[in-house]
Amino acid sequence: MNKIQNVILVVVLGILIAGCASTGFNFDESKISQIKKGETTEPELIQWFGQPVERGINSEGMTTMTWMYTEATVKGSTFVPYVGPFVGGTRSKNKVLMVTLNSGKVANFSFSGGGTETRQTTQGVPKK
Repeated sequence: MNKIQNVILVVVLGILIAGCASTGFNFDESKISQIKKGETTEPELIQWFGQPVERGINSEGMTTMTWMYTEATVKGSTFVPYVGPFVGGTRSKNKVLMVTLNSGKVANFSFSGGGTETRQTTQGVPKK
């Protein structure tokens, strides 16, 4: 194998090894600015964000709908021998949209989202 083939092989293996896990449906948060209290309907919400992961009734008898998405990815460099624990790690992001409906229209809503990046280092327990 020549150098270019070696580089391609390392890149492909890194992509295959890097893990990714997600839960929920990755909804488009740019549409949140279109939500209008007293105007936006349940069918519009479903059209914009898909089916909610949770649906219920609150203590006041109003319908609640929740969309959630979480994603975690392990950096490929985590698996590099010797240096992986120092240069590797994980990246995660999450977002939650909660909507309360009154008579089929938005009464209230909230959105939160963010992410983290961690670097893994291993520490051993001192031996006695």
